[in-house]
Amino acid sequence: STPNGLARATVTGTAIPDLRVQVARYDESDGLQGAHFNENAGARLRSGELVFGGLNGFNIFNPDKITPNAYIPPVVINGFELFNKRIGVGEPVHDGDPVLPQSITETATITLQHHHDFFALQFVALNYLHPEKNQYQYRLEGFNKDWITADPHTRKATYTNLDPGRYTFRVRASNNDAAWNDVGAAVDIVVEPPFWKSELAFVLYVIFLAAILLAARKLLLLRERANVRLQQERAEAQRMHELDLMKIRFFTNVSHEFRTPLALILAPLEKLTQQADDGHARQFQLIQRNARRLLNLVNQLLDFRKLETQGIPYYPAAGDLVQFVRETTYSFSDLSEKKDIHLSFYTALERLDTLFDQDKLEKILFNLLSNAFKFTPEHGRISVRLDHAPGADDATPGVRICVEDTGIGIPVEKQGRIFERFFQHDLPTGMINQGSGIGLAITREFVKVHGGTISVESEPEKGSRFTILLPLQPIPQAGTAAPVPVPLAATAPVAIPIPQPPRDGRKPILLLVEDNHDFRFYLQDNLREEYTVLEASTGTEGWHVALESIPDLVVSDVMMPGLSGTDLCRRLKSDERTSHIPVVLLTARSSEEQKREGYATGANDYVVKPFSVEILQSRLRNMVRQQEATRKSFQHYLAVKGSAVNITPLDEKLVSKAVAIVEANLEDADFSVEALSHELGMSRIHLYRKISSLTGKTPVEFIRSVRLQHAAQLLEKSQLTIAEIAYRVGFNNPKYFTRQFKDMYHVVPSEYAMRGVKKDTPFSGGGFAHGVS
Repeated sequence: STPNGLARATVTGTAIPDLRVQVARYDESDGLQGAHFNENAGARLRSGELVFGGLNGFNIFNPDKITPNAYIPPVVINGFELFNKRIGVGEPVHDGDPVLPQSITETATITLQHHHDFFALQFVALNYLHPEKNQYQYRLEGFNKDWITADPHTRKATYTNLDPGRYTFRVRASNNDAAWNDVGAAVDIVVEPPFWKSELAFVLYVIFLAAILLAARKLLLLRERANVRLQQERAEAQRMHELDLMKIRFFTNVSHEFRTPLALILAPLEKLTQQADDGHARQFQLIQRNARRLLNLVNQLLDFRKLETQGIPYYPAAGDLVQFVRETTYSFSDLSEKKDIHLSFYTALERLDTLFDQDKLEKILFNLLSNAFKFTPEHGRISVRLDHAPGADDATPGVRICVEDTGIGIPVEKQGRIFERFFQHDLPTGMINQGSGIGLAITREFVKVHGGTISVESEPEKGSRFTILLPLQPIPQAGTAAPVPVPLAATAPVAIPIPQPPRDGRKPILLLVEDNHDFRFYLQDNLREEYTVLEASTGTEGWHVALESIPDLVVSDVMMPGLSGTDLCRRLKSDERTSHIPVVLLTARSSEEQKREGYATGANDYVVKPFSVEILQSRLRNMVRQQEATRKSFQHYLAVKGSAVNITPLDEKLVSKAVAIVEANLEDADFSVEALSHELGMSRIHLYRKISSLTGKTPVEFIRSVRLQHAAQLLEKSQLTIAEIAYRVGFNNPKYFTRQFKDMYHVVPSEYAMRGVKKDTPFSGGGFAHGVS
């Protein structure tokens, strides 16, 4: 007996590992007197019956006659709950659709929506003998792995928050004697996914993704096509740009080529004008004025090239603006007479001193007046007015220049575009910016460089008025003004004394390298009075002539076939044999960048064509004087230790090396010019020309001077006899030594030693001696 009634154990199997024990429990429903029995109140009778006594009586039974219930009860799913509410057949849920279209016992599949996430299934075993002892187990395939024992009283399985999918609910049961129905009952449960997780949604997703991919591919194709078109357009634009640059380079090169013949016209014309009588002088001035106008047109195209590539520099200079505008205006007097146009200049100002770029302001007035004369018919009027005007901020003083004509005028719709580059309009009687379309564009840029503005007022058939507003720039006080770079061609000639010829009486040797025969002849004709002129037509020829003759000056054109002038200059300045020769470059290219390039090669001066011959001659005279000063500087080179001498590093190195070689061979009386030239790696003639050019001495005199300077130091600092000193510095004959020493120091060696005299000679003050012990 147990505290809960009687229990029967049935043992099966004979071997210990195979023993199985089956326990059956009995309670009051089986006829027991109660659930509790008295201790030791039990006995087995001879008949085999068992007797157990309890509080309410006793029970007697024969264990062998107890027959277990062998009935296998069927299992039925008999109820469905949703959110703790039992759902009947056809009963709609809160969204309106029924879950059980028929009895659940006949339903094979229950379909739930994704939001039906709390439901329960009820089941029962059809065993009516002690049904309270029936047992139940269930599981949801796809969710549960093991069987779950259910409460026999509630007989219900509850599930929440199942993922969308298909599940199978299975339940099995046993009768009161644990006879199990393993087949049990089953029902399929389908939890529908939300629409965004449904198969249709995924199909739509795939379609949408495919559409996106197709759209992206199409977009990429369109973009690639657009890029291809853009690249083609850029390539076409680049091609057009390169074509424009090619055209501009062509016209620029042609313009540069114009400068040389213009120089050959203007330079001789200047001399003819000075020498002509009054009758011919006026005709020469007319030719000169129109040649300068042609030069101005050439410069205009070159200015446009600068504007396209590097911008336009501003070079202000002090001047009387009234006089400048008046003279520029009346320079068109001959044209006004020829076309019978009345030209006038009006101003209430007597004088107006300010800073302005004379070259650019002249081009501004030239362009405006040229257009005015071009489009004004005969008997018309052109006037230029100059007066004060407020500046851009109404507080800064300014000046206003008006150029007005009675010409054909400009249509209103075209007035806003006339300052654009290459703009031309189709008037039948003429075109603004006729020929190039850049004149007014450059004019506006020049006005902007001055910090001003330009505007136009015009009426067809009545005329036009161009108004320029410029700020007045005060002239700095004396001593504070910054130097203003001015192109050499615009510089007035400076009177410089003609240098004295070298002591041997010869003229300085000038090498002229120019590929234009006429221009070379012109320069040679003007320079031959002062120089011995050597000529070369190419840079390569000029290089060979320079090596052979070692000239005192080199004047070379920049633009030449083969070896250019800048390359020739670079080669001359990098060679020890020719590095001391001053080089002047002549060019038609006047940009600052090209000037910097020329100076970077070592050029001493840079002259822009066309130029005044007097200016070139003045520059050359200066260089001859500087060359003479350089010779004297080398003669005193070590005395001042090079700190105050303006010499090139190559020349300094060469002289120092020559001095060191001579000092290393002081005691060698046979050390000659040939030995020195061999040590320096030069020919005898190159050494002669180089040493003579730098020191004013021949190589023999140079070697003797080094020896005598060393002897003077020995006389001052040693106790050697005069004969010993003579032998030590390379003189075999003491008498000859004494004579040469006296010629240099004006005293005999013995007197020099006694008096400690130090005469200022070309090599005094330490001379070329480098540390005498």
